[in-house]
Amino acid sequence: MRKKIVRELIEVGRFLFEAGVVDYFSGNLSVKWRDSIFITRSGSPLPLLTPQDVLEVNPKKPLVGKPSSEFIVHREVYERTTLKAVAHAHPPSVIKLAFNLKGDSFIPRDNEGKLLLREIPILRLKKPSASKELAEAVASTLKGFPCAIIYSHGVFCGGKTLKETAGYITALENSAKLLL
Repeated sequence: MRKKIVRELIEVGRFLFEAGVVDYFSGNLSVKWRDSIFITRSGSPLPLLTPQDVLEVNPKKPLVGKPSSEFIVHREVYERTTLKAVAHAHPPSVIKLAFNLKGDSFIPRDNEGKLLLREIPILRLKKPSASKELAEAVASTLKGFPCAIIYSHGVFCGGKTLKETAGYITALENSAKLLL
């Protein structure tokens, strides 16, 4: 199963880069399987992930390497939800749109966005990156929504599979592009 998870992380990392929702240096991915969280290594570029860039974090095993700085968010999501995959990206149109929105959520106007995403909360946080505040807010949001937009930062999406989360991110980016 480990090989399958690693292969999926590598494929989705490349896909998100090719879709333009992460740049070379941004984004992180994880999958929960049994007692383990498989997550991208800190500083690993998503378009060039290798098996060595995927770490297994398990309380019963020694940790080799440093997981993504956003690991705190991924762990909190898995502790507070039944989700099995989390993806974090910096889709430029979504970030730009959030700068222009006054409310606390984005409701897509296109049919695909409406059907797939419904409504996406915008979290305006004092510490929008790698913080306990972010972890708690994202975990709480992902209990009821497929994604959370982090104002001035990016998005976190959760799902049953990593491919599902990638689909949410690209649908959200497309919905945002249509309004800019």
